[in-house]
Amino acid sequence: MHDVAVAGERPADAKSGVEETRSRILAAARALYASKGSRGTTTREVATLANVNEATLFRHFGTKTQLLTAMLEHYSAFRAFPELLSRVDVLPTIDERLRELAFFTIEEMRVREDLIRVSMAEELSNPAGLSCAWRAPTETRRLLVAWFETQTASNALRGESEWLARVFMSLMFSFVMARKIWAGIDVPLERAVANLVEIFLNGARA
Repeated sequence: MHDVAVAGERPADAKSGVEETRSRILAAARALYASKGSRGTTTREVATLANVNEATLFRHFGTKTQLLTAMLEHYSAFRAFPELLSRVDVLPTIDERLRELAFFTIEEMRVREDLIRVSMAEELSNPAGLSCAWRAPTETRRLLVAWFETQTASNALRGESEWLARVFMSLMFSFVMARKIWAGIDVPLERAVANLVEIFLNGARA
């Protein structure tokens, strides 16, 4: 369980070893936080699952709060968002751009549902940790608001970018996180995205 320094180890090997150790710790933290919550998880348990000693964990992450922050940011999708928005921008119509954005958002939320629940639980149990738990989603929101600003500037959409981003993300969030309300109603993702985007663009007024 103890990290052993290898004599004559090359810098590249050392760096690779550090990254591998960090990855194991972050993966262990994700698994335990998802099953037991932040308060129910100890750093000792994370270290044990990651097969390192607790001192190694603290050397990499400092505190339990810093570990939680690093874990949420490491598995967040916000780093992929700028590239996605660049891809979306080349699509010819606003409908196509929003559908591509919706597909990506829903899929990313699905594979990170455990992290979303950890963040929500952290907000309830530890209000002081709110900025830590939501830092990555907040950055994603900022990027999305900026993207909607470009769409309104080009007259592809109208409205306040902050509200456009909020409503769009809320639709995707409720589709993924509140799906138990609609249990038994099997809706193909493509159809769901088409309906969500249509409602977002046109509303429901007759």
